[in-house]
Amino acid sequence: MNFEKKPQVKRFAFEASKIETMPNLALYHKFINWVSGEFELYLQDFSKNFVVFFPSGSLCIQCVKSDANFIQFQIDVKCQNKLYGTRIFNQTIEVLNQVYKLELHH
Repeated sequence: MNFEKKPQVKRFAFEASKIETMPNLALYHKFINWVSGEFELYLQDFSKNFVVFFPSGSLCIQCVKSDANFIQFQIDVKCQNKLYGTRIFNQTIEVLNQVYKLELHH
């Protein structure tokens, strides 16, 4: 008797996504740098998008659209643990808000 194994779809307890816009590429790179520093103890991949790998999930920041006047990017967090995923997402948004505040004061 042959049993065919069906591919399993991996579900996450927490998934969050947010699209943001920054006025220039330099500010976007500053944001990526600050997020990288915030999660420096975790494995990070800068090859295609910026990805931070956690034991139970990941944070991905990717450019959606850019031109001379702005850069639009997406922040995605997927995590098996809802509380941990929420904390990672909120921490990332807090870094984003700090970068925005810094830009307003210059």
